[in-house]
Amino acid sequence: MPCKHVIGHGPELARALAAWRSVAPAAALELRPLEIDPAAGQAALAAALDGLDGLNGEGASAFVALDARFLNGMRLDLMASLRLRGIAMPALVEPGALVAAGVRMDDNCWIGAGAIIQHGSRIGFNTVIGAGAIVASSVTVGHSAWIDEGVVIGRGARIGAQVTLGLGVIVGHGRQIGKLCIVDKAGRIEHDIAARTFIHATHAQPIVIIGA
Repeated sequence: MPCKHVIGHGPELARALAAWRSVAPAAALELRPLEIDPAAGQAALAAALDGLDGLNGEGASAFVALDARFLNGMRLDLMASLRLRGIAMPALVEPGALVAAGVRMDDNCWIGAGAIIQHGSRIGFNTVIGAGAIVASSVTVGHSAWIDEGVVIGRGARIGAQVTLGLGVIVGHGRQIGKLCIVDKAGRIEHDIAARTFIHATHAQPIVIIGA
């Protein structure tokens, strides 16, 4: 029987396991969870992967489930290690999500329940689209992005790599959000946002992230 190693920590690992169980019946796919310590170094993580039973077996695959704090660090490191081992990391599309035919989803994407992704869009690797989010047609979302629950991204928008969009954010049609931006202030965005910009409800003005 094919096996899937679900690697993560805490609530995100539990959520991923539950989601995969709802996608694939136990008779068709054996799930093998691996709880990791977020404080562990790269060597410890590599050793944990080396010790996984059946990781290199026929039909084996993996999924990395860590929250937004680790998208650009540990989660990327784990994905790189798995790629070097030739392990497949197919996207997780939860029941209730609607993904149009022809949408491209790269490795280790997570599409939450009730999310809608319309035709012509592309979702980069390691990106999370939260439950109930709407991604309109011809949208590009870069790798390692975190799109929170209920976020709306308008037609033709471009979301850069390693971007976080928080609850209540609505991105207007054709807008561009540069890489490494964090937008955690509810409301509609009708202008482009330069890379490395931090926008939060507690700050009156956007802040440019230096050295990110």
